[in-house]
Amino acid sequence: MNTFQQIEQKHRILIDKAIEIMKNVQDIKHSLSHVESVVTYTKEILEKVEKADKEVCIISAYWHDVGRIEKAEGHAKVSAKMLQEEMRKLGYEEELIQKCYLAIYKHGWREEPETLEGIIIRDADKIDFVGIGRWKECIQENCKFSKILELLPTMRKNLLKLDCSKEIFDREIANLVVYLHNKVFKADE
Repeated sequence: MNTFQQIEQKHRILIDKAIEIMKNVQDIKHSLSHVESVVTYTKEILEKVEKADKEVCIISAYWHDVGRIEKAEGHAKVSAKMLQEEMRKLGYEEELIQKCYLAIYKHGWREEPETLEGIIIRDADKIDFVGIGRWKECIQENCKFSKILELLPTMRKNLLKLDCSKEIFDREIANLVVYLHNKVFKADE
């Protein structure tokens, strides 16, 4: 069985390409640090979901938002196409290319992934909406939170599919509440 480090090493060229693209995405809510968080959450979910294809999930986590370089709306399909093209250029097998495509082309709010790997990527992506790192960056850049604040009350129940994802979400939202509480009370001092 491949470890995450072995998978990342095996696909280093492909992963580095995604990182380079993400460095140029001008969206603080979907920055390279967001991708790194999604990769971390994906790995945590994979520790509990044994049937998933780890290789597909790791590649897909890095590539899920690269389409934002072109556009925000419909970026999931753009990301999937960009990944397909890059994998073909690098000589990957068509079966792996298709699995990766399916893992990211439907990871938006109103979309339903068709594969377990797609569910994992979507769950990891949505968990990051309560990640402290993302909130710190957004607060620093004075981002608006209205859309995410609307979704927070129902996000766990309506968006997350895996029980282990819900457990991670619960931990992360508790950490976020403590972080925001401390931020508010430190600001009052």
